[in-house]
Amino acid sequence: DKGYQDECVRIAQAVRVLVHDTDKSTSLLTYLGKKNTDFNDTSFPYDPTNLLSHSSLVITGIGNGPSSHFPLLDDGPFERNEAFDNWWDGIVFVDQAKNEFSRRDIVITLANKEGGAHVDPSLDENYFNLRNHNTLGLFDLFPGGKVVPSEDQVPAAMRQIGHEVLKTFVPKYSLKFETAYADRKKPCIFMLGGSLVEGATAPEIPSHNPVKSSPVSTAKRSRPGRNDPCYCGSGKKYKKCCGREKSR
Repeated sequence: DKGYQDECVRIAQAVRVLVHDTDKSTSLLTYLGKKNTDFNDTSFPYDPTNLLSHSSLVITGIGNGPSSHFPLLDDGPFERNEAFDNWWDGIVFVDQAKNEFSRRDIVITLANKEGGAHVDPSLDENYFNLRNHNTLGLFDLFPGGKVVPSEDQVPAAMRQIGHEVLKTFVPKYSLKFETAYADRKKPCIFMLGGSLVEGATAPEIPSHNPVKSSPVSTAKRSRPGRNDPCYCGSGKKYKKCCGREKSR
């Protein structure tokens, strides 16, 4: 996709058709008898003692200007095979408030509510804040002390989920980060996620991500009052921060 972020919606719709079963619809892989396949999992394992937010499918490029987020593709440090349910409901994001997000959350919300097959005026509040209010708590620091919330990571994560599905079902499929983004012009330092854990010694990394126990909430998104503190953590009032962008 060469980094074209809106492509994530089409990828989400394709993945939903392939894997998502409901009471009223049957996935293509279930019809083909392929749903019991072990799925390729490239995510960073989540440690519940982590004190920071968690992002497991994304690499961040830092250079001159705002940081950018990209799918790991074949350049992540972890790769293993998981049963579908563990892969589908495995935790891939955890925000600062310890709200958990699975691949299911990302795929179904993009496909069903954000323009894949439907557009819904209401979104799960935690998901809305993840995408729009930087609840992962990541910032870019510019000369002069200017602090700007980092860009949304969901499009890059969705592209990595699509990559995992291709790795699962297409023999010999492979795509390296340096190949996919060979035409990038600006120099960057690429960084993988980190963590801060309780205790003096980090625990062993589990073989797979814990599975999210709670389903996607149906709560509608909420917006702070104009004079309330901004969601992004900048310390400014909403009307002078992210609210300014919404009013343009």
